[in-house]
Amino acid sequence: AAALPTVSQHAARDELTGIRDTVSRALRLMLMLNVPAMVGLMVLGQPIVEMIFEHGNFGSDDTSATAAALLFYAPGLIGYSAVRITVPCFYALRNSLTPAYVSAGAVGINVVLNLLLVQVIGYRGLALGASIAALVNAVTLLVLLHGSLGGLDVARIRRAFLKISAASLIMGIAVFATHEWLSAAWAGAGLLARLGRVTCSIVIGVVALVGGARVLRIDEFDQARRQLLARVGRGSAKMVR
Repeated sequence: AAALPTVSQHAARDELTGIRDTVSRALRLMLMLNVPAMVGLMVLGQPIVEMIFEHGNFGSDDTSATAAALLFYAPGLIGYSAVRITVPCFYALRNSLTPAYVSAGAVGINVVLNLLLVQVIGYRGLALGASIAALVNAVTLLVLLHGSLGGLDVARIRRAFLKISAASLIMGIAVFATHEWLSAAWAGAGLLARLGRVTCSIVIGVVALVGGARVLRIDEFDQARRQLLARVGRGSAKMVR
């Protein structure tokens, strides 16, 4: 959504190169934010659900069921986020029918997958079907946008995705190992113990992600950091006023 004004300006001047560069940058930044988030949800889903919800009538079986659904919903983050980037681009190009048709097709795919997968893996099939449909929606829109723009800087996006995935894998391993160690060293079912384990695991994960991004020289990490600091700075300035 933040890239829409820039895309619209380029579209008004028929500057396809400018649109390609803007979309490529937005997609790479989206991957930098969402791939680690996806991995984090998949690794820490159960501890987070346990910490927030497991009390009263919400027992351990409910925690496991909710975490399992979250595990299958997590990959959909990338699909949903990519759709949020591509759909406004079609609008800027004065093409509102294509995303509507693709969205309708994705809904149909979602329904079919839900009916099939729920027979195989139960309620988790609903989550997996939604994620697959979101990814199909995103990939279809990206392929069509690639054709409309005469390219989408695919090589650079692919390179960024591989680097970000590698850094996220390092982060995931660090988070998992940290939480497993803390579960043994800092046992307890109380809220403080659970909060402490999750918080420490997240901190270690962030450190691992930063280290991996530095080693792999992921430019998108620096861009995300600068944008975050800029937003924090603007928020602080508003508070001072």
